Amino acid sequence: MPTTPEHRAVRFAAGEARRAPLTWSQQYYLAETDAARPLGRGLAISRLYELRADVREQDVVTALRDLLHRFEGLRSTVVRDTAGATAGAGADAGAGQHVHAEGTLRLAVHDADDGARGVAEAATAVLDELAATPFDVAEEWPVRAALIGRAGRPRFLALVFSHVAVDAFALLPVTEHLVSTVAVRHPEWPPARSRDAGRSPHEQAAAEATEPARRTAERALRRAAEAFRTMPTAPPAPDGAASPDRYRFLSRTSPALDLAAGAVSLRTGESVATVLAAAMVTVDAHLADSLTGYLQLLAANRSRPETVNAVVPCSQPVPFCVPVAGSSFPELVRVTASATLGALRFGSYPPDRLAELHRAVERERGVRLDITPTLNYRPRASTLPRREVTAVELEESAAAGLTRWIPSDLVWRSTRYLSADVSESGIRLVLQVDTQVHTPGWAEHWMAALERLLCAAAIREVSAEELQHLVKQSQPTSQESRCL
Repeated sequence: MPTTPEHRAVRFAAGEARRAPLTWSQQYYLAETDAARPLGRGLAISRLYELRADVREQDVVTALRDLLHRFEGLRSTVVRDTAGATAGAGADAGAGQHVHAEGTLRLAVHDADDGARGVAEAATAVLDELAATPFDVAEEWPVRAALIGRAGRPRFLALVFSHVAVDAFALLPVTEHLVSTVAVRHPEWPPARSRDAGRSPHEQAAAEATEPARRTAERALRRAAEAFRTMPTAPPAPDGAASPDRYRFLSRTSPALDLAAGAVSLRTGESVATVLAAAMVTVDAHLADSLTGYLQLLAANRSRPETVNAVVPCSQPVPFCVPVAGSSFPELVRVTASATLGALRFGSYPPDRLAELHRAVERERGVRLDITPTLNYRPRASTLPRREVTAVELEESAAAGLTRWIPSDLVWRSTRYLSADVSESGIRLVLQVDTQVHTPGWAEHWMAALERLLCAAAIREVSAEELQHLVKQSQPTSQESRCL
């Protein structure tokens, strides 16, 4: 358990203070953060860094100070009034950001029990404690820091970041900075990247106010409108307000799933991300008896050199639809690849405009549309192996699969939100399910159907007729699957 810490002051003085709009991605994450707060949840990204043996406490203080100097997003706070934002923040943003020229970050210093295991366990507990309280994005720095060691010797640095300030890609330059100064490089971390600091949040916001960005946003919104006009209708809206226990999280790890996803990727010539998206679309559509499948992808738009190393979120959900009826699974994988490529190409847009578009198409069609089902594909530095497999291999590996309900600090405004962490060691799926829409039994069936479909597709071409059987095999009763 965490000890009672002392605190060290990490003082920074980085030059000019400024006000700026929030970027489109920051607006998206701020809305998600605000929605999670009443549930006692905070959208944060946690990282635990092992420190090199020669590192001392002052070295860590210096590394953190330099980090705040270099990346202005880590010394920015949200301004909740519209006067704090300049033109381009978006009509519904009502918020901007204040980049601070100077300030102090408090570094908690914990002295753990003897033994390497005791220090490591204490560091994990400290990290969890840092992330437990939602960020007050207007009043505190978007990074929390703690140093964990033994007998005055630092061993681990725990950092927790507000999602309004960073996404996972934005932490790659942060990690590279720490590796270059105090931290041990983890084998699964990406290789070193350019020392270029990349575009800052205020520079990204300014770029989004330009005419080229406006044209890109309009194209993205037109594609979204096409998806909304063809997507399946949603069941009736759930009754009652959100509660802390409304959202549950189903975790699945399975060697059979790993083998199957890699094999289908090899057979179809498409990425593992596309294969998982196609499987999710297929399961959703067939369970709902819909002719069309719908999904959101989390798009990280870092194709431009100035955003590659930027410590600012550049990710937003992008919607797409695919026709499902009459298609075999290999055909659905190919159609999904084309649909996702188009959606990802023009991924950036003002999120308030997408919300307006959603409401407008609902009025136009006279139905309710659930645009929240999401796949968040999170690749690691290493890639999932892709090779042919046999039915015997899949059957032998099936017994090692593990499905369990787990706690989570992250809650998204989504009826179902699948996070997929993918590396050479395998795939870890976590399905967030809104229990006012789907029961836990429905979620367990959904996860099993996804794997069953991929395992079948790994060894043969699954026809349109077989898809329906694979997805609905041992389907929950109507009482279990209807909107509660």
